[in-house]
Amino acid sequence: MKARLPLIAALAVALAPIKARAQSWTTNPDISEGIGIRAGNLELHPSFGAEAGYDSNFYRASKDEGVIDVFKFRFTPSITMSTLGPRRRGGTEGDIAFRSGAYVSYFEVVPVNGNSEVSKRRNAAIGVDARLDVFPKRKVGFDLEAAYVRAIDTEGNTTDLAGEGFNRDTVRGGVGVAWRPGGGLFDWRLGYVATYHFFENNLYDPLTNLQNEINTRGRWRFLPRSALLFDTAYTFINYTNSAAIQTDGQAVRARIGFHGLVTYHLALLGMVGWAASFYELRQAGIAPRQYDSLIANAEARWFIQSRPTLDSTTVTSGLSSIALGYQRSFNNSYLGSFYQRDRGYLNFDMFLVGAVAAGLQFGVSRVAFPDVVEAGQATVPAFSQLRIDGSLFAEYRFTDTLAANATFLYDQVNSPIVANDDLRYSRWQAFVGARIFW
Repeated sequence: MKARLPLIAALAVALAPIKARAQSWTTNPDISEGIGIRAGNLELHPSFGAEAGYDSNFYRASKDEGVIDVFKFRFTPSITMSTLGPRRRGGTEGDIAFRSGAYVSYFEVVPVNGNSEVSKRRNAAIGVDARLDVFPKRKVGFDLEAAYVRAIDTEGNTTDLAGEGFNRDTVRGGVGVAWRPGGGLFDWRLGYVATYHFFENNLYDPLTNLQNEINTRGRWRFLPRSALLFDTAYTFINYTNSAAIQTDGQAVRARIGFHGLVTYHLALLGMVGWAASFYELRQAGIAPRQYDSLIANAEARWFIQSRPTLDSTTVTSGLSSIALGYQRSFNNSYLGSFYQRDRGYLNFDMFLVGAVAAGLQFGVSRVAFPDVVEAGQATVPAFSQLRIDGSLFAEYRFTDTLAANATFLYDQVNSPIVANDDLRYSRWQAFVGARIFW
């Protein structure tokens, strides 16, 4: 039974989201947006989607715990709003660029076996985000960002089917200033961001935390299609509840790398650096463990259409591509101090004649946790998990405002028995639906 450590399965690599996101069309403007509705100097893109699907393991339980499968129905109204793009401006860009998005994703649960307790887990995820860029193409500019996300997570405990789970809320706000001398060949940004995480279940109040981050990044274009990159971040982590036993502290990350189009079809990205943590012991809390090791990113992306721009290899562009990559990172953890993740991935995005959009993602991760020592006693030994994740999304547009879509999700955790908790599970979800959008 998952008695003490369900948070590992629920939150270990599911980083608290900082942008509005639910279904695929709420994250990718190439998929979500239609012709739009013009309101003065703004473009509005409302959307409403409805889906029906199946979840093979709603509580992410191991086989021994009794897997519960359910039917799901999701309803997602959403909207994006932005200043007019270059196409509607006749190819020019303004001195102010604004973009925001919001969604509510309500799901209804119908248990396959008729268990009425499961139906009480109906809920709604919420997301709102906004970003303002002032003088985005001038020598000096600044930006503001804000976001709120309510994420829904089941508890992983089949003995409490109607429990509150790990529903959590994230509030984020940030500001930055950018300097672009030399006609934009070099750009440098200094920023600050605050992120507040809290749980709706009172049992997990001690995990409430505030993170303050100072960051900087830069890019030097030394060839028309190539650039050197660097970024650095210093994060202050503070658990705000007096009953918390987690480790407060700081974390520093620094990387340098290269990004370039080496042919009209092939883009390469490589970043390498170092990260270190400085966690501190709270009174009668968990003994701190420190991370001091390499962090890295590497990706090769092949564009099916030739001649993409350098910017289009890092932002949503509507270009079909396939990418193979690797990432090594460390993150603050709700079990002990931190976890390290090594992940390899394969991504494929396809956009065809304005009518078909599809995306495939597949990843394999190794997630490693250091030992947890509480009050002088080793409560959890060091261990690692193998995780597999995959998703497939496809949408066909019948008209400029009506589309049908299908989504498939898979995740699997292979883990040793930890403190008598069986954390192994596999789960797949499938949905079909339709969407009206503008």
